[in-house]
Amino acid sequence: MLLALLSLLFLLSCSNSRSVTSKKYVPFTRQLEQRLERDNIDLHQLQFYIDQGLVMSRYVGNEKAQVNAGVLKFENGQYINEVIIPSFTQGVCEDISNGKLMISFEKGNNDIAFGPGSGYSADEYVLYGTEWRNGTALITFDNNKFRVHCSTCTDVATARLMVKKSEIDKIEKKSRVVEGREVGK
Repeated sequence: MLLALLSLLFLLSCSNSRSVTSKKYVPFTRQLEQRLERDNIDLHQLQFYIDQGLVMSRYVGNEKAQVNAGVLKFENGQYINEVIIPSFTQGVCEDISNGKLMISFEKGNNDIAFGPGSGYSADEYVLYGTEWRNGTALITFDNNKFRVHCSTCTDVATARLMVKKSEIDKIEKKSRVVEGREVGK
């Protein structure tokens, strides 16, 4: 009984922490991008975040057991290169290409493509990948193909690009309305 109560309290504290954290952030959308462009705000200067945890993995042959990014694990007789990006990890925009933002969460040649989604997330910037299956996708990271899955959700397609609400509020505060001038005054 006591163990069940403690488990329930732990789960509630985790969910409250996540909801409090997520209230500080807003999704990066096409509308927001257009507003920033209109106000001449450089996207390279904006701090980005990802709202879900991502785990990227790829099989590595025995002869290529050294890796540049992530950790190397030995599982079921094979080496696996695994890179973990926790939810709300900071990222920067390295490049903008064909409507995609190339976001890097660490230095090096390891940016990840985000862009406008489809369906219910058509306006929000989500993870771009190929070969989608069972809630995972194939992406290029550190010049290698990785299978990425969501560690905090069931489908990596729901991983959204976010910005801090306070930064957006600062941008809005920079606008002002001029009163105009009368002739002779």
